Amino acid sequence: MKVRPLADELRLLVSRHGFKAVNLELRMLKAEQGPAGQPARSVQARDKRNGRVDATEYAQKLDMDADKRPAVSALAERFDAKRFLPTCAEISNFCAIYDIDPPASKSRAAAIPRLFKFFAAMDTKDVERLAASNAYSGPSELGPLADAIRRHGRAARNRAAESARPPAG
Repeated sequence: MKVRPLADELRLLVSRHGFKAVNLELRMLKAEQGPAGQPARSVQARDKRNGRVDATEYAQKLDMDADKRPAVSALAERFDAKRFLPTCAEISNFCAIYDIDPPASKSRAAAIPRLFKFFAAMDTKDVERLAASNAYSGPSELGPLADAIRRHGRAARNRAAESARPPAG
């Protein structure tokens, strides 16, 4: 059997799935890499031990266009890793924005069927945009902002204390 170079394999993938889908999938794979290029520990493996169906598995079983599948799969992987809609409050907010009936149960797992059926029905470009953005990923890093506010507050208090002292003299 002849070993094909990487470029030939990539050309085949691009011809089968389209450049945008392959590029999006490569970016998602790059984002999932842990330290030193090692893949991050799979949440999917942990969920299967618990006997629960996860978003990745659910998304793979959905009937959708082939060009939409990479973006929906990327959303599912991020959902499982809690990097997309990480809390029930985020899910409720997302459902309100997109006019989706919220799940009856207040668990992330209960939301999987509604959310991913919605993604499968969305326009391909909208799903790709949602997958490429970092929207609905939960709170950002607020530590540096809190430190800056704290430093500014201390500096302001020190200046106020110095101006309240009587002049030396």
